[in-house]
Amino acid sequence: QGLEVNDTRKLTCILYLNPDYQADRGDGGELRLLLGGAEGGQSIRKVDLTPEGGRMVLFWSDEIPHEVLPTAPEFIGGTMMDPTVDNPLDRYALTLWIPTQDVTTIHNEASQFRSLRDLAFP
Repeated sequence: QGLEVNDTRKLTCILYLNPDYQADRGDGGELRLLLGGAEGGQSIRKVDLTPEGGRMVLFWSDEIPHEVLPTAPEFIGGTMMDPTVDNPLDRYALTLWIPTQDVTTIHNEASQFRSLRDLAFP
């Protein structure tokens, strides 16, 4: 991850294409952003964004620690589905990564988000 593997992504843009997504059904697949807590605090606030159809998310992928949570493709409403049937809970998204040619801007030590990386990845 990061420059160690020549990852120069700077900005991520995701457009979710899941018109039947239902968070209350437990569909999963949320994008989790790890953000700072209270001003000057040493805590992380987890923000989970559901992949609802039509939602667009943009964030600095080199600065904001993030992960995609597991989907629950084998369950609908707590009921185990037949794995041989096409899954109605597949996730679809159009993702665009904007890289940078100036690697000195990746994980910039002067970034306002610098403390997040230290808190999220001790």
